[in-house]
Amino acid sequence: MPNTKSSIDRGIRRIAIDGHFLDEVRTRLDGKPDASSVSYTSAPVERHQALEDQEGVTLKVPALTALQLSHDGILPIDPQQSVQLSIAERKLGALYLQWLRGVPGHEFGGAVLLRFARKPGSKEKPYDPKAWLKALIPLKLHPRGNWDPADEYWGEEGEPIEAWAQPIIKRGPRPMFEMEQVLPGSDPEDFDSDPIIEATELKDRGKIARAKKLLEKLIVQDIRCLDAHAHLGNFVFDKDARAALDHYHRGVLIGELSLGEIFEGLLPWGIIDNRPFLRCLNGLGLCLWRLRRFEEAEALFERCLWLSPTDNLGVRFLLPAIRAGQPWTDDGR
Repeated sequence: MPNTKSSIDRGIRRIAIDGHFLDEVRTRLDGKPDASSVSYTSAPVERHQALEDQEGVTLKVPALTALQLSHDGILPIDPQQSVQLSIAERKLGALYLQWLRGVPGHEFGGAVLLRFARKPGSKEKPYDPKAWLKALIPLKLHPRGNWDPADEYWGEEGEPIEAWAQPIIKRGPRPMFEMEQVLPGSDPEDFDSDPIIEATELKDRGKIARAKKLLEKLIVQDIRCLDAHAHLGNFVFDKDARAALDHYHRGVLIGELSLGEIFEGLLPWGIIDNRPFLRCLNGLGLCLWRLRRFEEAEALFERCLWLSPTDNLGVRFLLPAIRAGQPWTDDGR
């Protein structure tokens, strides 16, 4: 690259976007920055690096920092909107965000790249607010044999098969999988070391703040901990459906990343490690219903049935009300 001022800086030159120093960005996992139960983390200056050239600047920052910048509105979605970038108190003028890309092979907490150009209207791929997902290593899917609808119970002989089940049965046998469950800090040899169980017990004893902090710590350690997302959503569902939706949705995005664009297999509820993802799907569906986004809720619950036709969560009982456009009620849970 011509006229490159330096290789990626490894000094301690502070970098700021619109006056926000990156090493002061406190990444949080809750939409209410004043909440006492929120856990904060900050990345050191050394983890924010910059490469300048004639056309612009490429920043290398931790994935969680980029996600927080997006959440706080510091990174503009509009490619025509400029930001003021400074490095070591040297102002670089107006720059325009072209793209955000993950660095292949990096675990969560590793690096993503932010490209800023000196001119708007670039033909580069526009900024994708979900690009943080590309920085994650997908959860593994372990084959667990084949599922055959002929082996399942669909009602008493002679009774009509319910409409939701007919296309699933017609599709025939499909492969089953077990989704990898990420649970930082747990000891497989010690059942009592499960931090999810510990958080649930804290909540049951009325220690909600401590329970949330424990779950948020798990996500800071590895954002792929889907059960933490599901339980955080459960904690706030009754009071704030939109906040709960954010928790569930993030878990669903991570799970869907692991399934890929085309997934025709099953994730049965009976395989325990599939349950965190299914809980996120179920919670997201309930939030969509509660927010009167009926078509989205219907499509999501139908996907739940295709992934786990035994329907241990009972979503099949919710579909008639959703299709009729009936509002969510407490009984709908």
